[in-house]
Amino acid sequence: MTTPPRSPPPPIDATSYSPSTLKRTRKATRLRSLATRPVGAERPLVHVDPATGKADGPHRKKLRTYLGIVACDKVDVTYENWKQVTTAQKDLIWEDIQVF
Repeated sequence: MTTPPRSPPPPIDATSYSPSTLKRTRKATRLRSLATRPVGAERPLVHVDPATGKADGPHRKKLRTYLGIVACDKVDVTYENWKQVTTAQKDLIWEDIQVF
């Protein structure tokens, strides 16, 4: 007994899907709103406790995300932790952060 050939799948129509049925995917995480803000625009203010190094305020999550993005872009993946990164490279990253 042989199996009948399968019929081709129906054509995909983007209008037939509702937003809730589409798979959500991550978008590029670059925080362009911080990096490309207008020259005269006010910078978001984040208070950092010098004793603990933890940020406080409504923009603390954006700061953490932005610092992570900068670190991923500027630091080589061969380092196992932040302590192994050279001081010269950390200084370059710090200057880059202060520019924005």
